Formats: sequence, structure tokens, C-alpha cells
Amino acid sequence: MDTWKMCIALSRRIVTAADQIPEELTLRHRRFKNWSMNPKSADALLETLLALSIHSLVVDAAAHGNPDAAAVIQQTPLADIARAATVRPHHELLAGLPPLTEPDQLRVNALKVLIYDDASALPLGRLSQTARITMQQLAAAIGGEDPVCSDIPTDPQ
Repeated sequence: MDTWKMCIALSRRIVTAADQIPEELTLRHRRFKNWSMNPKSADALLETLLALSIHSLVVDAAAHGNPDAAAVIQQTPLADIARAATVRPHHELLAGLPPLTEPDQLRVNALKVLIYDDASALPLGRLSQTARITMQQLAAAIGGEDPVCSDIPTDPQ
């Protein structure tokens, strides 16, 4: 499996695991509706933002001599993904992307509009904060000192 596919698969696993936390899905969708965002579309953008954040961390690791994307992904702390989604300049999340499938490219293009259109700063900020909240809630639910991606349940109960 290529790196991007691993990143998007993990982002879906993150959202699915977070949705198992009581009230998390309901609260996230309520926030989206309050912000005049369609929950289904916003969830797809959230997954893509998380995948871009994970991918940016993999690209950084490769630049620092760790080319094993699968190992990097599994050992990435959830807090690092949250930081990448909220603190890293959003245009940097787009660096090093491979050619994408049409559905992934459409979602990335939608995020590009949010990133490069100054009028879209508020929706992008809200998605970023939702990513941070999702990662914090998931980390708290997993427990432990500093949970990493391999700690995320693969088959949520």
C-alpha cells in the first residue's frame, strides 16, 4: 500500500474510532451544523485534513532519514497529528503529495480552496480545531502517556 493510501486509511480509522466515544459524533455534527457546514461533507474534509497532516509527518520523517512510512505512521503520536493539523502552516500540508485518485484529489482541491482563499479562513480554522478536538478526545479515550497511531483500535467496539 502506498503512503497516501496508508494516511487516508488511518484518518478514516481515527474518525471511526472517535465516533465510538459517547456523544463525539453527535457533538461534532452539531458543531458542523451550527457552522452551516454539511456534516457529511465536513467529515470528508476532516478525514482529508487528518490524512494530509499524517502525510506531512511521514514526508518530514523521510527527509530526516526514516523512509519506512508504515513504521513512521504506526509510531506517530496522536498529539503530533493534532499539532500538524492546527499549528503547521496549512500550505505545507500539501507538500510532497503523490498523484491522487479522483475522489481524494477532489477533497484535497476543496481544502486547497479553503487554504488559499482568505475568505475561507474561518471554515478552515474550524476544521483544524475539530481535528484537534477529535485527536484529543481519541487520545483521552485510549489513555496512556502519549498514545500513538498503533494504539488506535482497528475494530471499534
